[in-house]
Amino acid sequence: MNRQAKVTSVDALTAFRASLVLYTGSVDNALNGVRDEVRRMRTWLQVDQKAYWGGRLKRLRKQLEQAEAELFTSRLSAMTSHSAARQMAVTRLRRMVRESEERARELQKWIRNYDTLVEPLLKKLDGIQHFATHDLPKAASSLAQAERTLDDYTRVAPEGGVESGTGAKGQAGEEGLHGEGPSEKGEDE
Repeated sequence: MNRQAKVTSVDALTAFRASLVLYTGSVDNALNGVRDEVRRMRTWLQVDQKAYWGGRLKRLRKQLEQAEAELFTSRLSAMTSHSAARQMAVTRLRRMVRESEERARELQKWIRNYDTLVEPLLKKLDGIQHFATHDLPKAASSLAQAERTLDDYTRVAPEGGVESGTGAKGQAGEEGLHGEGPSEKGEDE
């Protein structure tokens, strides 16, 4: 019975280890990208959007105040032809102010609840981060060790000699490299 493995090449193992190393880098980059995006979103909400809606409300309120003053003036001067247009402008600006105030309130809710909503999701990434920073490098190291072991195995002849490819012929000769050593021939005869 042949109790020897027939390992001829470890190229597939080497290629898999190389792919694993590339994958580890990709996972790490993706996780860092997600964390960066979470920080950017928080900043966008707290700084950019807060400034935008605050400024918009301020402008709209000022425009509404001016439109109401013009409407009041036109009513006092009895200019009925312009009053209807001014009334429509005031109504439109009031609606825009209400909508902007609602958006500003929604923004405040998002700012208040952002960490509460996002943190549980980020905690799930911690497990993946641990996998990527600890388990995947250990796996690559184990594959490298397996490559070395198998490479050494392919250089040693079945009876403990060195393969002819290394410069010295093993005790079993060429037949031992192919799993047909003297002990097997004796058993078959």
